[in-house]
Amino acid sequence: MDVPPAKEGLTLGATRELLLPATVLVCFLLYYLGHKPFGLIALCAAPMLLLYALAPYWAARSAQSFDRDAVRFLASGRPSALVPRYTIALGMRLFSPSAVSAERKAMALAENGDAEGARAAYLDSLQEYGASVPLRVMLGYAHMSFALGDDAAAIPMYKKLLLSAGTLPGVERNLAHALVRSGQELVQALPMLERAERETHDPARRLELKLIRALAHAKLGDRVLAEDLLGEAEGASGESAELLREEVRALREPVARVLV
Repeated sequence: MDVPPAKEGLTLGATRELLLPATVLVCFLLYYLGHKPFGLIALCAAPMLLLYALAPYWAARSAQSFDRDAVRFLASGRPSALVPRYTIALGMRLFSPSAVSAERKAMALAENGDAEGARAAYLDSLQEYGASVPLRVMLGYAHMSFALGDDAAAIPMYKKLLLSAGTLPGVERNLAHALVRSGQELVQALPMLERAERETHDPARRLELKLIRALAHAKLGDRVLAEDLLGEAEGASGESAELLREEVRALREPVARVLV
């Protein structure tokens, strides 16, 4: 997926841009329909004009406050507090650029396991940022697409990230997994999987990477290597590992029946 062009629109939240026409309309109605004195009209308009002037400052402070609290919640193992905290960040939600508030919403949803909601919010942020999109938003969109099994969206974004930023945590590993899962560029995926396997310090992840390599070899027709890797990854457990095993075994079954 190429980075989309920036949406045509307003630089701040649309709510702020509505304040001026709303103020003019209120003043017009008070003066011409309500026949109110000018002093009262000015008194009514002043808070709206003041809010218009201070909205950028409020938006920036609100976003900074949300970011500080997000770091604190995550450090203390309380990701569930992120969504309600986002809800009450009114300055950010009302007056920040849409890309900023969408990115924070995406992060809050992703940390709470809502991959679909997070990806939709990351896509909104991508479209709002356009060509100036930060790497973290591209990374979030790619990771959520990968988590949802949408390899058609994840693969090009991961490739773009590798080209623009080099190695990032999990990018090459997930790209290789997505390529194998979708049956694309299997030969190119194998060295990436081998690197990820060497570099990981997590024994469970190392075994899962062996299973992904086994699947790649099975799809390439290298069934002996696939069998060897299945044996090496015998200790891998969990739903993901079982699904990988089943897929590797399904690829070897037709050959076994022919031999019988």
